[in-house]
Amino acid sequence: MLAEYKYKQKFEHVFQLFSCGLILINEKGTILEANSHIEKIFQISRDELLTMNALQLFEIFLATEENKKVLMEELFQNGYAELFSEVRTFIGEYKYIHLIVSKQNDTNIYLTEIYDESEKMNMKRRLDHTESLSALGQLAASIAHEIRNPITSLKGFTQLLLKTATEDSKRYLNVIDDEIQRMEEILTEFLQISKPVNTEYTYFEVQWLMKEVVNFMAPQALMQGIDIVILLEINNGSKIFGNRNLLKQVFINSIKNAIESMPDGGKIRINIKCVDNNYINVEIHDQGQGIAGNDLDKIFDPFFTTKNTGTGLGLSHVSKVIEAHGGTIEVSSTVGKGTTFKFILPLHIGS
Repeated sequence: MLAEYKYKQKFEHVFQLFSCGLILINEKGTILEANSHIEKIFQISRDELLTMNALQLFEIFLATEENKKVLMEELFQNGYAELFSEVRTFIGEYKYIHLIVSKQNDTNIYLTEIYDESEKMNMKRRLDHTESLSALGQLAASIAHEIRNPITSLKGFTQLLLKTATEDSKRYLNVIDDEIQRMEEILTEFLQISKPVNTEYTYFEVQWLMKEVVNFMAPQALMQGIDIVILLEINNGSKIFGNRNLLKQVFINSIKNAIESMPDGGKIRINIKCVDNNYINVEIHDQGQGIAGNDLDKIFDPFFTTKNTGTGLGLSHVSKVIEAHGGTIEVSSTVGKGTTFKFILPLHIGS
């Protein structure tokens, strides 16, 4: 009896610590036992699970009826069946699982093994998405190069026609010229996002770079009735290691977006500070229209834009540049009140 008790205790210990979810079900569909790992997968307490039967549990599987039918047929014919399926947990989260059910002939009990494959599937999706974007970027670059040649010809002929055109014709030609200019800008953004990031890095102080950017953007801000204020909480000599021109474009893009979000004027506050002597934070806060919560997660995706005339490539390029510098971006926004972009870049001391 003592040996049997110890064996049962050992079995229970292994059963509970098993790396996948385990459920024991009898021939009537009653759930006899479940290990603690099952709670993490289905997000339900083990005690609550034990009050259910197999049919109730099976209902959360989002497999097709045909797949469920095949699973049951294989199980009854062979005593073994497998299923890859999406499930909706008891708190509403979606997961991908690998289900293995096998009949234990000596006890007529069905052992159900459930493996959480969610992370693996999500990684595969991200990889597939990255590969798709890479192929799309190459295609975009190829198309942009092909289109640029005829656009150059159109621009040249338009400028020639302007020299001899009447006043009425000039108005139409100026519209054509403006549209050609816009097409060139879009093509430039396509090429910029698809080409590799320049790797020529130097040591420099971010605050001086930001002052150049603010001076450059000041006329546009002034016309929109916008004040730009720089607040410095950083010591002179605090430098980062990066590509000055690429980061300059990042900050120009960010301030340009801030200006465009404030058609009625306002203030843009730029705060540059050191954090723990390891990082430099560059915060750009506007008082603009803000970004809706369901759009915040998409703003760095290529081709996603909330603007009527945007290409959706600007912030994608910004993200790519900051990532290449070993940095990160944090964004917070309130609709109707404004948006804050925080660029976090590694600080290099003594360089």
